[in-house]
Amino acid sequence: METLRKLPTVLTAEELIDKIFRRASKITGGSLKERMINKLSTISNVSKDYFEKVLSSHPSYENLPSFYREMVDLIVGIERIKRALSSLHWANATIQKIITKSIADIRRGKNPLEVYRTACGRVSSIIEEIDEELRFLNEAKQKMREIPSLREMPTVVVAGCPNVGKSSFVALVSTAKPEIADYPFTTQKILVGYTPEIQIIDTPGILDRPLAKRSVIEKKAILCLRNVADAILFIIDPTETCGYTLKSQLSLLEEIKKTFGKPVIEVYSKSDMHSLRDRIAFSAKNGEGVGEILKEITKIAKQNYLQTSTVIADSGQTSTQEQHS
Repeated sequence: METLRKLPTVLTAEELIDKIFRRASKITGGSLKERMINKLSTISNVSKDYFEKVLSSHPSYENLPSFYREMVDLIVGIERIKRALSSLHWANATIQKIITKSIADIRRGKNPLEVYRTACGRVSSIIEEIDEELRFLNEAKQKMREIPSLREMPTVVVAGCPNVGKSSFVALVSTAKPEIADYPFTTQKILVGYTPEIQIIDTPGILDRPLAKRSVIEKKAILCLRNVADAILFIIDPTETCGYTLKSQLSLLEEIKKTFGKPVIEVYSKSDMHSLRDRIAFSAKNGEGVGEILKEITKIAKQNYLQTSTVIADSGQTSTQEQHS
């Protein structure tokens, strides 16, 4: 969802204070009373515009499609975001009250310079009070940029234990260019690639253990399997050079088949290193089986997508389309 990827950079308290008072310092001319009122009005406008820009840029997180909502909650925490945004709303409202009262005090005859200095001190204190929230929102923005924006089209999610060859396959058949290395958990993020007919998602490796014990990296893969897969390509490394036994890989396969209720295509990787052919086998080195697997996953994903597909839309709505031939 592009909304999550385009959130604005959030200033620290020090940066925001500097921005506000630098603008106010440029106000010149007129009587002392007029200058102080105009400076206060500038502080009001600059702070209000900034806070409203940040607040309005965030979507209604509860109304996001399931995949995006759960991904945000996993990597950042929706309740934590809400608390931070609430703090900004409080700061904005409080600053506006201070400025309104200060301008009224000057108009009633109080010393303009003293009122202005007092107001500036209070505004600075309020912004400093929310520095932690400002910093959190900027960190959250960076993390949420890693959430992919998915298209409404047949989708295949590639799953399996770490280092079995998922990224190699995705790189061979799609536009995605994942990092590939001979050690586990190379894939830290959700990577999306495309063929002319399907969207294919390269996920972090999943280990054969209870969901509660899985890392954030593994849970990202779980979210893709549950929310966006029209078909699952499960890759098995029978050579066990990935570092996981065939038994543990097959145990994970059975768990995925039972848990998600999606069509699963089971294949072997590293076919240049073994002779097993009771499943389709492919080799990232010589290309054996790659075209056959791509044809199969495309067919199954398209069939399932046409029957029941979850729509991922920027409108913030999730719906299920039922189509009957």
